[in-house]
Amino acid sequence: MSNSSPPVAAVRPSKSERHDRIIGALKLSPTVRISELAEAFGVSTETVRRDIDDLSSRGLVARTYGGATAPMGREPGVRERAAAMVKERERIAGAACRMINPGDVVMVDSGATTLHLARCMAGARVDATVITNGIRVAQTLGAAETIRVILCPGAYSAREDGVYGQDTCEFLTRFHANVAFTSSGGLTDGGITDVDSQAAFVKRAMFARAERRVFMVDHAKFGVRLLEVVMPLSILTNIVTDTAPPAPLAQAIAKADIELMVA
Repeated sequence: MSNSSPPVAAVRPSKSERHDRIIGALKLSPTVRISELAEAFGVSTETVRRDIDDLSSRGLVARTYGGATAPMGREPGVRERAAAMVKERERIAGAACRMINPGDVVMVDSGATTLHLARCMAGARVDATVITNGIRVAQTLGAAETIRVILCPGAYSAREDGVYGQDTCEFLTRFHANVAFTSSGGLTDGGITDVDSQAAFVKRAMFARAERRVFMVDHAKFGVRLLEVVMPLSILTNIVTDTAPPAPLAQAIAKADIELMVA
């Protein structure tokens, strides 16, 4: 007869503990998914959906397609965002990197997904001139001898690890680019959304100077409506993502005649 004890059942978190963990997760990532939370908590998706409804009614989170995000005016800093959705962002960055032709002038803004792009570009030793407002983006690209880096001037934001402001946007008007890459906190049928107006100004300035305008977005940002509409879908030429968008968003993308790539 075996002396081994029967396995101890995992203790499921209480309602209040689940709420605390959902809010804690949103301090590290811009969005959380109901299915992933249900698996982590060991409860049904309906239970998590009710948790999110409760938190949403109290103004602590905002409901999204299949999950939740922090309230419209809040978003984690770039270092916290960079720790989330790493595999998805690496796939997106790899696909986006292959869109760069030898000798291209490329604009890249500061962000978690664009930092992955910079790492991919440096690793692939692409032949390009890159104009960026991102400090870590510039440092990463500068390690590759084949990449010429032009860093924008501006007021430094430690939270976003980039430079912003009037000087940044005016500097960008001096250049033409073959392609510009950006990412943001949300993508809806109404366009790209973000919480930071200064970042939004830089994204608009870069896209205004580029022939191809590529938006990189992971599936957790589908349907996320944040404080500010950065630009309508009609401005974009390409979207690179890791998962096919839900039907309403996919229809809006097709209507805007945007080339969609699922990495």
